[in-house]
Parts: sequence; structure tokens; C-alpha cells
Amino acid sequence: MKAVRILHRIFAFLVIPVLGYLLGATIFNYFSDKVETEDLSGASHIIVATSCDRHGPVTLRGFGWAYECRATVTNKANGNVVTTTARGFLRPELIGRQVAGDGFNRGDLQPVRPYAGWGMVLLLPFGILWFYVYIAVAWRLLPEQRKSRRKPVRYQRPDSAAEPDRTVRVFAGRRRVWLFFVFLLGCVGVFVYNSSAFQGDAVATGVAVGAWALVVLVIAAVAWRLVRGPMIAISPDGLEWRGAQLSWAEIQEVRLTRRQVLIIQPRNGDAVRIGRFGTEQATRIHVAMGQFSQATYAREDISSA
Repeated sequence: MKAVRILHRIFAFLVIPVLGYLLGATIFNYFSDKVETEDLSGASHIIVATSCDRHGPVTLRGFGWAYECRATVTNKANGNVVTTTARGFLRPELIGRQVAGDGFNRGDLQPVRPYAGWGMVLLLPFGILWFYVYIAVAWRLLPEQRKSRRKPVRYQRPDSAAEPDRTVRVFAGRRRVWLFFVFLLGCVGVFVYNSSAFQGDAVATGVAVGAWALVVLVIAAVAWRLVRGPMIAISPDGLEWRGAQLSWAEIQEVRLTRRQVLIIQPRNGDAVRIGRFGTEQATRIHVAMGQFSQATYAREDISSA
């Protein structure tokens, strides 16, 4: 069973994110790599591929073969011709054909991409779907969820040597769906404006920096909650939380505030604040304290909040 849990973690935290990225990149680049070869009147440059090298079948651009092609680029305004290397949008079947180009951006040759917008449109529902697939797999790895799926302990006589574990463990696990949409908004901003940032366009630069800030802040918030989020373990022996444990004899008073914060006052030392918990978690704490608490316990009236 330990090997199964290890494989579950590898699948949840390595395989699913990598697979999601590759599928998303495949969807986006499938439409982004479609170029204009018929109407060249609005193009500033004309691109003609001369040779192509194949890479894949799995690359950072997703699944499928990706091509790196040598091409000549003609500037229609002044007639200058340069030879360069283009990645992604040129393919062997385009060798010798004229492709509409937009010039160079940060050294990379940019074609006219008439269907790139469809890639972003389809990437949004795919991202939402893949996020919920990830949550459905990773959620089962949380300690509280694993505990809830355990088989019920069979009845044992009071004189039995093996006593069942009666500890109630409560983890703060409120699902903040809005964080996902903030994260998704940041990802869209990064995809759209990252290539134009710091190229003299102040708006694009500001949006790209803001989008990256949203992505980093959401990831940091989720990581913080996983590592340092509030938890409490209540048992007939006492209370236990991250990095500390007190028996009932060492606890003078326990109080659950209207804001779902648990305050523990030891007989010696300063009070400890743990929280904030969600409504469901606070109810579980209240019930467990009623069963096991041997110290003074009170819950503030929620209706007066």
C-alpha cells in the first residue's frame, strides 16, 4: 500500500501537471502555428522556408512533431533579405511557399497568425476542466480525506489491549474557488502579453508584470496553506497542533471565537491562537471539544457576530 501511495503522489504532483501543460501547449500551438499563405497584401515581411529539421514527438510545444526551419525573410518596405531560423509555424510542406510575416519580436521571427485567438478561447475551458481533474486526484492525498476514507474500526471490548484511535483531526480546508479564477486570469495575461513586455509598450509591460504577480501570489498562498495552514487534533489526552502538544492538565481554558479562531490558554505561558477555520471545521471542533475536553471550554455566540 505504501508503494500505491507513492505512485499516487507522483501521479498527482508530477504526471498531472506535466500532462496538463503538454495538452494545453498542444491546443494553443495547434492554432497559433496556422499561418497565412493566401493573402499576403497586409504582411510586412514575406517568409519562405528552405529546409526543416524535425523534433519530437514530445517537446515544450506539446505533443506532435515540431519543426525548426531555415528561411529567407524579405522586408517588403525596403527589400532587404535576411536568412534566419524559425521554430514552430513552418513545416516541410511549406518549403518554397510564401508565408505572411509580421517581422521580428525580440529576435524571433513572427508570422501572421489568423487563428491564434481560437487557441486562447479553447485553452480557457480546458484549463478549468484540468484544474478540477487535478483537485479530484490531489484532494484525496490530504490527511483529513485519507482519514475519512478509512474503514470503520470494529467494536472492541473495553478490556481489549488495542484501543481505537479516537483523535479528531481538523484541518482548515475551505475551497476558495475565486483563487482559481484569479490564477487563470493571471495565466491568460502571461500568455497574451509576456512576449510584448519590456519592448516599449508600457501597457503590455504593466499587464505582464501584474499577471505574473497574480500567478506567483496564488501559488504562494496555496503553498502556505498546505504547509502552515491551521490544524488541531483533539483527543481524550489533550490537544495537538503544528509543532506543539498539551495534555488537558496543562490547559486552563479553550475558546472558539465568532471568527472561528481557536484560542488555547495554557496554565503556564501565553495564549495560542489557531485559525481561522471554516464553518464546517469549527462545528467539528465544537463537537469534539464537547466529547473530550477536560478543561474549561466556551464557544462565542455566532448569531451576535
